[in-house]
Amino acid sequence: MAHPEPLLDLIHRTPAAAELLIWPFDFDVSRTDHVEVVKPASGDALEAVAGDGAGGTFFLCGDVAGQRPVLYADSEGQAGLIGRDLTAAIQLIVRVPYWRDCLARVSGGLEAMRSVVPELEREYADDGIDLDAHRASLAGLLTLDLPSTANVLACLLEAVTLPRFVLLNEWGGAYGSISR
Repeated sequence: MAHPEPLLDLIHRTPAAAELLIWPFDFDVSRTDHVEVVKPASGDALEAVAGDGAGGTFFLCGDVAGQRPVLYADSEGQAGLIGRDLTAAIQLIVRVPYWRDCLARVSGGLEAMRSVVPELEREYADDGIDLDAHRASLAGLLTLDLPSTANVLACLLEAVTLPRFVLLNEWGGAYGSISR
């Protein structure tokens, strides 16, 4: 049965895209178990759709197809919205795979977030990873537009500063914000 989110369904039906998302973009659709039982304080639906290598999980929130924001919860008890929908989250992850490093500078605003991009791009290149080639391959496989780095970081900044989405663990404790 097809998933109600067309992009997620396409990823599942395209093994080459799923593999590229795992590496180098750290978005693994085969890993959907979070480190603990969680639920949104609002009572809205929450669907785990992918995980990362550090034990974090990407969730779709709500139940209206195409209008489900993406929440990222790490394994250390922090969570926050990273995209208005799955397409925006994938665009962020592909354009800026080091988005968590940029998020560490969110208190300095967009310019502070953008300031670390050249160094982080160089780190990937120094490790022999051609991000542009991987981005182009994935964009082709998923027929995905890739907005500019500035655009996806602005969308991330907007998402994490929206009224906080509260994620609760099984004991009712609230996760902290991923925007430090």
